[in-house]
Amino acid sequence: MKFNTKLEEQLFNLGIWNSEKIKYHLKANHNKVKHMRIKFGQVWYCDLGYNIGDEKNKNRPILIVSNNSINNSGKFVGVCITDAQGKISDSNLPNENTWYLLYSNTHDQNKKYKPNRIIPSSAIQYYFLEKDSVVQCEEIRSLSKARLSRYMGRLHDNDLNFIKIKLKNVFKIL
Repeated sequence: MKFNTKLEEQLFNLGIWNSEKIKYHLKANHNKVKHMRIKFGQVWYCDLGYNIGDEKNKNRPILIVSNNSINNSGKFVGVCITDAQGKISDSNLPNENTWYLLYSNTHDQNKKYKPNRIIPSSAIQYYFLEKDSVVQCEEIRSLSKARLSRYMGRLHDNDLNFIKIKLKNVFKIL
């Protein structure tokens, strides 16, 4: 579809997202969704929809960070995972102290945060990530399980412990 202005395109996208939200609302009322088994540390594909400003959009991996008691309800708390390209400094560290780098086991140089990057021996490579990624702990959301579409995998406990520290940085929790 061709749009005359950026505003027309944005209004169209918002309309599409509203119709999708109705489908998720209806899906959320099914017991099957409410009783989905999700756990802290798992990564799922999640539809974040069409959002405002710099909020993360679209279908993307999300890390479950809520405790399993909350996860037994119809909702969960998650943090967004996004492409690492352009988000890693020359010293191979994420650009923000609330971000955590995850390595994929890809051989495709275009899917690495930089070509020929070297993975530290202590780092885990995740087969379920298509590309090197960053957990953006400031992108925290409370979401309905109805938005989840596919289980991807679980992060290693060592990585989860570092991510807990990053989450504390978001809220300045000691």
